[in-house]
Amino acid sequence: MTNQLDKLKAENTLKNKAKSSWLTFFYVGTTDDVFSEDVRRVFIINLFASVGVLFTLPLGLVALYERKPILGCFLLLIAFLYTVNHIYLRRTHNHAFSGNFVIYPLYILMIYLVYTGGVKGTGHVWIYCVPAVSLFLHGMKRGLIELSFFTLALIITMFFTNNHFDEFGYDPSLKSRILFSFIVVVFLSGIYEYSMSRFNQELKETSAKLKLVAYRDPVTELLNRRGMLQRLETSSYSSFHLLLADVDFFKRINDEYGHDVGDYTLVELANLIQASLPEKGLASRWGGEEFLIAVCDCSESEAYALAEGIRQRVQQHEFVYLDHRFHMTLSFGVATMNESTPLREAITLADNHLYNAKRAGRNQTRRG
Repeated sequence: MTNQLDKLKAENTLKNKAKSSWLTFFYVGTTDDVFSEDVRRVFIINLFASVGVLFTLPLGLVALYERKPILGCFLLLIAFLYTVNHIYLRRTHNHAFSGNFVIYPLYILMIYLVYTGGVKGTGHVWIYCVPAVSLFLHGMKRGLIELSFFTLALIITMFFTNNHFDEFGYDPSLKSRILFSFIVVVFLSGIYEYSMSRFNQELKETSAKLKLVAYRDPVTELLNRRGMLQRLETSSYSSFHLLLADVDFFKRINDEYGHDVGDYTLVELANLIQASLPEKGLASRWGGEEFLIAVCDCSESEAYALAEGIRQRVQQHEFVYLDHRFHMTLSFGVATMNESTPLREAITLADNHLYNAKRAGRNQTRRG
């Protein structure tokens, strides 16, 4: 049994390594786990370029073998350009420029194949890959404009030049059938791209809403506990002053006036705190009736003065909800997060100072 488990683990490890190598190649060096829009575009453009090389390189060699030097050299040039594009994309991840590097040589190649016939008069069969690539790389509006010009070039090439159709003895109706079928493919690709763009837009909006819910308190619209911790833990500042506030006797508001008044009180307090914050200050609803404020670029005494300023502003503010008029007070605990005092420890210290302020009679600020 143990040997079987070890064997399965070894197989899974090999599969994961193979998958990782494959993804790293097509992500051109990007190793992000999140399949973002930028990563997706880098990934697909690199796939386009790779497929282009896989097809144009052998077809170019076949053309040279069949003594068609112009066609062969043209196909090999496209293969070379797509190889260069892959290298450029790997170094820069500039998918916007690389996308142009994919589509414009493709336009030229397709018109050339329609005109010359490519290998054994089959060049026109490749044009149907153009709409999907164009619409993906340049979107609906720009993609359709470019496809209109490409279709015009296709009409001129097929109907007004001495092209390969007469040389290979194709039925005269083939040209119009190629044109109409190409327009149908453009239409279907446009529908697909439109539906995908709408879906992606709705997905982005839903994702943004979910992130907002995950990091914002729905009542006060301040950061919630998770959001505040995330901002502090990822901040470039190594030192913060933490001001932990608790609403004095908040339970009385809920019991006497109801929870709607309680929510109104929290929103008013959040507005008062936000209005008092310095430019780089952060405020969060830490939980229940507690608020955590973080400030930087100031001294400990200035942070204490800020807490006192907010406390006094709240004390003087009259809360009015319908026929209810009342006053509220806050108690504060102040602590400093720095290189010697990590975040969690600083929060604990602020909580201890807040407890001392509550025990000493409330409506005051305590620090270490």
